[in-house]
Amino acid sequence: MSKTHFQERTVGYVVDQYVESRRDPEWPISTGYALRAIRTVLPNCNLSDRQLAEMVAASAISRGRNVAFDFVVEPGVLAQQGHAAF
Repeated sequence: MSKTHFQERTVGYVVDQYVESRRDPEWPISTGYALRAIRTVLPNCNLSDRQLAEMVAASAISRGRNVAFDFVVEPGVLAQQGHAAF
């Protein structure tokens, strides 16, 4: 019986793959869409939405892409995640 080995996906790898998959350089990378996609692939990711959005932005900027900071934090989520409200 053969064994199938799957590559372990790190958060950084998934973020970079998402940014690279957005082919049209005319459109900015949406942090909102990125968060939904990353949470789908890595549902047990312990990073906050803000931390993930910052990783997406850093990856996009390093590739010369524009970023749309359009993710929405639901009321009460900041308190649950231990973040101070703005």
